[in-house]
Amino acid sequence: MHVQIPAHFEGRQRPFVIAHRGDRVHYPENSMVAFRAALEAGADALETDLHITEDGVIVVHHDETVDRMTDGNGRIDAMTIDTLKALRLRAPDGTVTDQRIPTLDEFLTEFAAETYFLLELKKPGWTSLDDIALLLDALDQHNARDRVTLASFETPIMNLLKTHAADVFRAPIMMFNAWPPAGHPMVGVIWPMLYVNPLYVWLCHRRGQIFCPLDPTPEPRLRYYLRLGADFVLSDDPGKTIAALKRLRG
Repeated sequence: MHVQIPAHFEGRQRPFVIAHRGDRVHYPENSMVAFRAALEAGADALETDLHITEDGVIVVHHDETVDRMTDGNGRIDAMTIDTLKALRLRAPDGTVTDQRIPTLDEFLTEFAAETYFLLELKKPGWTSLDDIALLLDALDQHNARDRVTLASFETPIMNLLKTHAADVFRAPIMMFNAWPPAGHPMVGVIWPMLYVNPLYVWLCHRRGQIFCPLDPTPEPRLRYYLRLGADFVLSDDPGKTIAALKRLRG
């Protein structure tokens, strides 16, 4: 069966490189400067994580709290956007920078015209139709539905998307499932499962599904991913990953 790749990637060479939280090796993860650096390094797409604040603003951040990555503390869903915007993000070495947590609107305003997004929906939100409607409205405001894959580890979230956002690419992220799930255009699985089941990518492609291993430091395994025919790879350091792919391709 034919694997349907989004139009954004036409003419590019697989596997396409997705910058995982931007260029998080060199800059604060999920910061605007990290996303800009990832695109400058040649990344084909940007991956980030989404939460909803107490006052209903979608923000770009990985953890459900701000404790690890900012100079503050607390749960995002218990904070207003004004409170979040007063915080500063930490660099990879832990020092506080001038970078702030972006809103989804800021993120899409800068990048929606030029790139593709893998947006992961994180707990504890995204469990209601109101949450999904808020996200779809944001994508529509930036004409970004055809430039997005929505991903989650959570089966209830994926089922909600399948029912109420059927026109948007979806990607369940699996941990210990040795068999790819059906019913979604894209699938991701933690990379050791590709050694448990070397036919995983073949099975995805047989169903017409796009495949991406969950492996943000893929360089030691790139040769294997190339042999399997992975469509995408994640990368914490997209410049390094792109250079490694160029060496392997000769």
